[in-house]
Amino acid sequence: MVASSGTSGNPAAAKAAPVQTSQTKNSGELADRDEMNASTTVPKRLAAVERLRTQVATLPLTLDVEGVAAVRKEREDLLSQLDDYVLPRLQRPDAPALAVIGGSTGAGKSTLTNSIVGREVTRSGVLRPTTRSPVLVHHPLDSGAFLSQRILPRLTRVTSEAPEPVQPIDPNAPRITGLRLVPYDGLAPGLGILDAPDIDSLVETNRDLAVQLLQAADLWIFVTTAARYADATPWTMLRQAAERGAAIAVVLDRVPPESLQELRIHLATKLRDQGLGGAALFTVPESPLENGFLPAAAVKPLRDWLRRIAGDDRSRSVVVERTLAGALRSLPPRARLLAKAAAAQADGWSQLWEETDEVFIPARSGMLSRLGDGSLMSGQVLSHWQESIARGDLGSRLGGTTTTRTQRIGAALTSPESSDAPLTSTICEAVSAAVHHDVRTAMEQVVTTWRKHPYGVGLLTARGHQVTPTEREKLLAKPVDDWRRAVAEQVTKALGQVRAERPDLVADEQTVVDVMFALAVAGDHADTGSQAAAPDPAEPALAGGSTTGARLAVEELLGQESVRSIVEAARADLLERAGTVMDNERLRLERVLESPEGLGLRVGALLDAASAVNIAE
Repeated sequence: MVASSGTSGNPAAAKAAPVQTSQTKNSGELADRDEMNASTTVPKRLAAVERLRTQVATLPLTLDVEGVAAVRKEREDLLSQLDDYVLPRLQRPDAPALAVIGGSTGAGKSTLTNSIVGREVTRSGVLRPTTRSPVLVHHPLDSGAFLSQRILPRLTRVTSEAPEPVQPIDPNAPRITGLRLVPYDGLAPGLGILDAPDIDSLVETNRDLAVQLLQAADLWIFVTTAARYADATPWTMLRQAAERGAAIAVVLDRVPPESLQELRIHLATKLRDQGLGGAALFTVPESPLENGFLPAAAVKPLRDWLRRIAGDDRSRSVVVERTLAGALRSLPPRARLLAKAAAAQADGWSQLWEETDEVFIPARSGMLSRLGDGSLMSGQVLSHWQESIARGDLGSRLGGTTTTRTQRIGAALTSPESSDAPLTSTICEAVSAAVHHDVRTAMEQVVTTWRKHPYGVGLLTARGHQVTPTEREKLLAKPVDDWRRAVAEQVTKALGQVRAERPDLVADEQTVVDVMFALAVAGDHADTGSQAAAPDPAEPALAGGSTTGARLAVEELLGQESVRSIVEAARADLLERAGTVMDNERLRLERVLESPEGLGLRVGALLDAASAVNIAE
């Protein structure tokens, strides 16, 4: 194994190179200065990152707008890195470093891990995958640091020295939730080595976990082979590492001895071209295994390099601080990406709010207009009115033989008999039906409009906004019942005052209530309290749909002002209750929505938090 000569850009990596450069001295001075700065900046950075994490975690990305799946994945990755690495490292800068060995399928990661450690701690072989549950090997003195949930808090710790059994490939396998810890005193304290699953595994959950583990590393040890080092997947990962400033070592495994120098130079050139010229580069010649391990001489340079990092506080702090600083630098641009996506969400929410307004505002106005313009005095209501009042007993009693109008009206309204199905019930049923129809129509129009947007369909499905017609009827029943009760109480009160003055009066209260409800829904046709000339009492004034005669009758009984007050209050009460029903349905639908203004404030808070990380860094 040899080390690349292109490692001077990484102080820790430089120790792997056989040739010292002028930058080595500068690296030591830089480390001293970094340690002094870190002691004063860590609390400030920690507070800034915690604030950023809160804003990222609570940023709504609900709408299925174009590209949102990738943005949600980026947020999940960002939160994982914050929880798995950045925050734990800021909280414990002096904790043992973590080196994660990652790479493609069949690169020899597990064999390399066992060979570095000097014992079989993870399964290796030709069967794939050899590593599913990640294995973290550490010195027993570091057990407390790795047993705690300080890093990788979502993974349950299991301590076991025996390698996991061979498992068949299952592309649908559930996400791995365990981390196997192997304490081993043959490993130097201060550095844990983690064997990660394949980054190109057939099992998606394995691939996701591999990325998560690499993002939690202080040091990436990337393993590839002479035959596959040009593959796209490893270079995608390495470019991401370069963008985030991670400390990296690359191991070129299974190199034919005759091609070692040529391949090493070619790979070093590619690393430099990708911004990774400072990465430590090791090569492992192709050779037979010895009892399942690589020859000791083949892994000695890498093992010694790792031991120096583990055993030297300065070297370890340089590696840790480099990766941490790179991760911190990556946070603001990643947060700005999320903020931009959230702004696109706000545009979608604004569109949904506008479409809701365009339906509900005219729907509410139209409903109230129809409830107050006499439209309800038609159909079943009109038929009931004509049968039970206009052409029934009241009409004939108004045309009776009593000598004065007062006597005739009294006779008309003082019958103790009441209909088995009061007109009031028919009117209330008509009100319920009208309001139910208008509310349902408005809701259906909004839903139809929302479904034109891909994100609208997903929103409706996810949040379950709809109620059944039966449920909506129940929601409407109480307001209408309350309205009916309120009007009836007003009539009872008015009749009580009349009876106090005329103790001998026996009025049919239900008939008076029916007339009042008819006047309330008759709209302008009722013309309560008008000074227009009254019709001849002998004429059938209640014939057809007119309410004039009935109005005159109840005015003679209760007084003009009392009737006006009751009818106007009944109309206003009806419109208010119906409007509230429509408003409540709209609010229930709008609870599915999020405020664009509120989301804008959240975006601003996220950008402020990202700026705070920049300032702290």
